Amino acid sequence: MPKVLHLLSRFDFGGTERQLVERLRRHPRGFEPLLACNSATGAFLEPIRALGLDPVVIPWRGIVHPTGALGVARLAALMVSRQVDLVHANDYAMSVLGLLAARLARARFITNRVDCGHLRPGFGVAHRKLEAFAARNSDLVCANADAVRKVCIEEEGCDPERVAVVRNGIDLSRFDSLAQQEPAAPIGMRPGDFNVAVVGNLWPVKGHTTLVEAAALLAERTPRIRFFCAGEGVMRPALEKRLRQLGIEDRVVLLGHRSDVPAILARSNALALCSSNEGLSNAIMEAMAARLPVVATRVGGNPELLEGGRGLLVPYGDPRALAQALLRISTAPDEARTMGRKGRAFVEADLSLERMQTAHERLYWRALDRPAPPAAERPDRLAANG
Repeated sequence: MPKVLHLLSRFDFGGTERQLVERLRRHPRGFEPLLACNSATGAFLEPIRALGLDPVVIPWRGIVHPTGALGVARLAALMVSRQVDLVHANDYAMSVLGLLAARLARARFITNRVDCGHLRPGFGVAHRKLEAFAARNSDLVCANADAVRKVCIEEEGCDPERVAVVRNGIDLSRFDSLAQQEPAAPIGMRPGDFNVAVVGNLWPVKGHTTLVEAAALLAERTPRIRFFCAGEGVMRPALEKRLRQLGIEDRVVLLGHRSDVPAILARSNALALCSSNEGLSNAIMEAMAARLPVVATRVGGNPELLEGGRGLLVPYGDPRALAQALLRISTAPDEARTMGRKGRAFVEADLSLERMQTAHERLYWRALDRPAPPAAERPDRLAANG
């Protein structure tokens, strides 16, 4: 059975980490999973270990730091000793170091791409160039949206034949079960309000400043619409200051890091996403699973999720358009319910874990230049529920 080494720097709370857990829960059949990381820390380490996987830790302090070269050597040695056939990198650092190690170990290499080229906190132009280098030199690139694939090809020079799209998947039974649970901590929602969930790290790219300005505009029109932001990050001090300046601290509630997002969504009336850049948004996917209407910026993979009447799209950085869209769905319950129903149907049909599992199987066999065996001949390495 071919061995696949999955690479992730650490197991922090985020969309990339969550999707790796889901992939491992329904690992591509016919492949044995292995896992290596830079630091065995983070909220998703426990779910990983619950699957019976214990990640091998390969420490380093940075790609250009002397320990980076040592990390490459150790990764390559691990690949050789474990007879790894295929390496699947899941973040920036692992895409660069993993590529170099895979070439030394003569293993095939796939890198994930889940964004359209935005600069994350601490992530400069040099980082983008290194990430593009890794993508161009990978055996295959796994993009999670058509928009991401387009960036890889048109802006980074990747061979179109080597960039595949595998959309994220969501475990609906697990999501529905979590949604029925009580929130882990009070949310502060009031009966009669129109409660808008906002899920995402408090990073500049997520556009919370636009959200705050839209909330101020809505405060002049209606007392009903309130926002509940699940996530933490570097923008918190600036957001808190602006909320105080506008006098709307009670209209936009910063909940901090939350592990109970399904329960929050189950108690919300809509989701708002104000990002300047997205791949395939896990926040939108989960809101659709919760049958919520979604208002999101027309960027990245958002139109792929919301076209066909599954939500409303607004320009990035336009608080007035955002406010108008939210006011529209708050006063049109039938339209909002229709959006939510269509969103749930789309998730059930197109974003299931089964579809993601099958797509990764095809991708892995393609990377190995081998024909995929019949489905009945592919033994399961991990049970569907771990």
